[in-house]
Amino acid sequence: MNVKISKLNRLMIALLMGMILGLQAGVFAQGRVVINEFSTGSSYKNGQDFIELKNVGIADANIGNFTLVLDNEIIRIPSNTILPAGGFYVASTTKMIATEANSITISLNDSTAKLVDGISGRAANLINASVESILNATGKGSFFARKTDGDCFWQMDAAHTAGASNGKNGAIASLQISKLVAMNTNCISGKVNFTVENTNAASFFTMNYVIGFDANNDGKFNTSDRFEKGNDSSAPVVEINNLYSTGSYKVMLEPISGCNQQVFDFKIDPCITMAVKLKKFTGSNNGKVNNFNVEIETDADLKELRLEGSFNGTQFEKVSNVPFQHRAGLQNIAFNSNPTQQSYFRIAMTDVNNKTTYSPVVRLSVSEQPISKMSASPNPFNDIIQLQLQSEKTEKAVVQFYATNGALALTQTIDLMSGQNSIRLQTSQLQKGMYIVSIRNASSQQAQITRLMKG
Repeated sequence: MNVKISKLNRLMIALLMGMILGLQAGVFAQGRVVINEFSTGSSYKNGQDFIELKNVGIADANIGNFTLVLDNEIIRIPSNTILPAGGFYVASTTKMIATEANSITISLNDSTAKLVDGISGRAANLINASVESILNATGKGSFFARKTDGDCFWQMDAAHTAGASNGKNGAIASLQISKLVAMNTNCISGKVNFTVENTNAASFFTMNYVIGFDANNDGKFNTSDRFEKGNDSSAPVVEINNLYSTGSYKVMLEPISGCNQQVFDFKIDPCITMAVKLKKFTGSNNGKVNNFNVEIETDADLKELRLEGSFNGTQFEKVSNVPFQHRAGLQNIAFNSNPTQQSYFRIAMTDVNNKTTYSPVVRLSVSEQPISKMSASPNPFNDIIQLQLQSEKTEKAVVQFYATNGALALTQTIDLMSGQNSIRLQTSQLQKGMYIVSIRNASSQQAQITRLMKG
């Protein structure tokens, strides 16, 4: 994938020039307000219905004089109403909202009458691409709600969560995104990558984003801070480069659909310098082995040099030690490692004072394991998975399920027979979502990897 240069070059200029962007009045534009939940049939308090708004953006939103437009009523929100980032606003109706989806239309307009968000079950209104359909809402009940806050998927329920998050019983968002934060080569600047893990990743692009930098380091994103907007059309990765300032950032990603917004916090740590200087770290995969090249300059205080690998770029583990000479000066080290399904690699450098620093992360394109060795079904799965895999001998193997954030979610040990094996796994303890499944034989250092979705 080509490196994509972010518009955040302008953010760096703004940081150097102070307040020249004049964001005091425009910070509220960094909020993103959506219709998140509503009741029907006068099923809320005192025979009324309600409409819940959620700010899924990264900063407060001024929703004063916004209007909620229904078929039989217009609700005006009081002047200077501030909806905090992540906050909820619940408006009560005086008229009943229809109970049938195909009779419902609700729009949220800003103080200039511009459409902010809209939902409808009427075909005539759905011609407008900015209006979401609720015709496919699943379930039964008087309350319509997004599956999780901001999600594109609507459902009906017999109970409401007005003023609180929609994520019930560990509900998983329809959009699954993993995050990787790293320093660019030679500690010049920072970058962040967001990878859409869904199998239909391209359908979420172009991906728009709003990113904020906590300029005064107070842990808040407001008028004292810096914001920038951008977009990326290269699925499945949103890559934002040239984050020159170390410190805290917050970003909202919004797919082309206008829903499924997600917010991430991340931090660019200062690049620590030490007597051991990394000049270069590169890698490649030829389909058989991973080849690496490291160039370091040291004054002989290097204690350990090791290669670390990761499935997702956030959780790293040791792959192997890297050979080096205990001498001062420039060293160019070429080495290789056994192929694994780990795609992300870095070099860890530890000096004699046990101080460790890390290289930039290198991502290799790693070929998939032959299908004949392992397959899993069904995909998506529910509580049972059937594994088909070949083993050269009778031995034990370890099956591990990793969530997209790198957390180990489940480990099971299985018994393999020589030849073809059919293994049935119970996975009822797993939450819904995308998983990276690793199977490693006791006699092999090479894991077989596949991606599965629990539906």
